[in-house]
Amino acid sequence: MTAEPRYKNALVSLTGDRSENQDRCILVESGSNILMGLADGMGGHPQGGTAAQILIDNCSNLLPLTPKPIENPLLFLGQLLQGTHQDIVDFGLSQTPAIDPRTTAVAALIQNDTAYWAHVGDSRLYLFRNGGTIARTIDHSYVEQLRHQGLISEQRLVSHPQRNLVTRCLGGTPIPPDIEYGQSELKPDDLIVICSDGLWSSIGEEWICDTLTSGLDLTDAARSLADEAALTAFPGSDNITLIALKWLSDSNKDTVPVSGSSAGPPKTSNLDQAITDLQNFLNSFENGNKQKKG
Repeated sequence: MTAEPRYKNALVSLTGDRSENQDRCILVESGSNILMGLADGMGGHPQGGTAAQILIDNCSNLLPLTPKPIENPLLFLGQLLQGTHQDIVDFGLSQTPAIDPRTTAVAALIQNDTAYWAHVGDSRLYLFRNGGTIARTIDHSYVEQLRHQGLISEQRLVSHPQRNLVTRCLGGTPIPPDIEYGQSELKPDDLIVICSDGLWSSIGEEWICDTLTSGLDLTDAARSLADEAALTAFPGSDNITLIALKWLSDSNKDTVPVSGSSAGPPKTSNLDQAITDLQNFLNSFENGNKQKKG
């Protein structure tokens, strides 16, 4: 008897009005685990597309090699992003002359009806339930820190002249960035969306949620969102990439050992960290070392 599907998914990536698509995304399944990865190569630095591809390759290679069930999913994701950061740095140093490729990153792992995620930069993960947002990653960006301090509004985020300046990324410096983590138990019909800023900055999360929960085929709805984002931002559309996954149920649960109940790496996104990030960014900005996306 054929097993009931546990989820539906759709992946879409458009170049927009740019000459090159430096976004990358992947969904890979191994055993009963699902891993999603998305990276937005930073066009203001050389080989952003290569930096993004390194994350995708590592997602593809690491999950099948990891014993299942994964005892500490958050640690797994942290090691994935930290390893990718080092691989990107090593790649840059191997070039003649040396370069500093950089990328944003979001990775999400589903195991036993629970989603775990980690991110760096301003690509986002949303978790929608019953037509509303129950979780969203917080951007590591200059404008997000201004909003956090009450200096600009949510609406001003997408039109601020420095909205493309990120404060954390993979690559660029030998020191790995602080990674932010999250997790949530999944319910039937929950929807996970991972996207680059080319999507969310053009149409907003309410539009994303409404379209993907409208009853349309998930692939058709995802493609419609990408097309609308490109049209809304024309003639200055960025690359637009999204992964949408609708959770049905987990009929394939693994037993996780008691030792795997560790909460994993601690969250690092708090007020003190935000202030530190902002100060670090301002220092690098003054020194002409801007982490600017194309």
